[in-house]
Amino acid sequence: MLKLRKNKKGFTLVELIVVIAIMAVLAGTVAGVTVSQLNKQTDKTNQTQAKKIADTIYAELIQGEGTAAAGTADPIQAALVEAYGTSFTWGNADESKKGQIFVWKATDKEEYHVKYIGKQKSGGTVEYNITKEHGVQKGATPPAATTGGGEDAE
Repeated sequence: MLKLRKNKKGFTLVELIVVIAIMAVLAGTVAGVTVSQLNKQTDKTNQTQAKKIADTIYAELIQGEGTAAAGTADPIQAALVEAYGTSFTWGNADESKKGQIFVWKATDKEEYHVKYIGKQKSGGTVEYNITKEHGVQKGATPPAATTGGGEDAE
C-alpha cells in the first residue's frame, strides 16, 4: 500500500491556485483605482491648460492682431501654436476624442471656444467662450448683453 508521508512540505495545486486568484483580484482592484486617479489628475492638468489657452486668446484679442504672427489666416491660431505647440487641436470638438483640448473660432463673429473633453465619465469636461467684450467665460455661450434697464437692475 501507499505510504503516507508524515512530513509534508510544499503546497498543493489547489492552494496555489487559490492564492494566485486572490492576488489577481487584489491587483485588479488596485490597478482600477490607480487608473481612475491618474485620469482625474490628467483631467485637472488639461483643464488648467485649457484655461491658459483661453486666457492667451483673450490677451491676443485685447492686444490686437499686431502681436501675433503677421500674414497668417488667423493670427490667434498662429500665436497659440507658437505658445503651446501641439498640445491642442484646432477645429470643432470631437466628443469621441477623450482627453484632448479643442480650439475653434465661431464663423460669424470674433468669438473663440476652448473645450477640453475629460477622460472621466462624470465631470472633467470644461468649455470656455472667449470674446473681446465679455472676456473668458466658462460655458459654451457668452452671457447676454446687458442694456442697463433689465429685470436684474435694482
